[in-house]
Amino acid sequence: MEAKDYERIVNKYIDTVYRIAISYTKTPADADDIVQQTFMKLLAKDRRFVDEEHIKRWLIRVCINECNSLFSSYWRRNVDSIDEIANEPAFSMQEKSDLYYAIKKLPHKCKIVIYLFYYEGYSSKEISDILHINEATVRTRLSRGRNILRTELKEAWEDE
Repeated sequence: MEAKDYERIVNKYIDTVYRIAISYTKTPADADDIVQQTFMKLLAKDRRFVDEEHIKRWLIRVCINECNSLFSSYWRRNVDSIDEIANEPAFSMQEKSDLYYAIKKLPHKCKIVIYLFYYEGYSSKEISDILHINEATVRTRLSRGRNILRTELKEAWEDE
């Protein structure tokens, strides 16, 4: 891969890869490591991509695999981490803050499907191809995620 092509791909998809990594790891340091590993694999990969969508899907899949590898490592399974609360986003609107924290509480399986569907605009069929799961499973996880969000947000708004 030529340097200018690599740079273009990194500039175009780094935000997407970072958002997925941070949603899995919940810490900026780990997310940075995942992003770096993902793009290093792209650099080391001597592969031709069909189109931009193929590149994006490949990067998402590699990022998810790297996140799963991180959590299956010996260190992660046996050491407790300290939550980094200093890097929490500041929202001017309470509704956005409530939504952020509700999404953050979702199980990983629901969170990644919600992210790919609503933020990246993938269909359930496309998500099933990316995650290598059944399309029905994607729809089930979307439904469960929506129900959890509905319950969480309803409780947050009723408290006001």
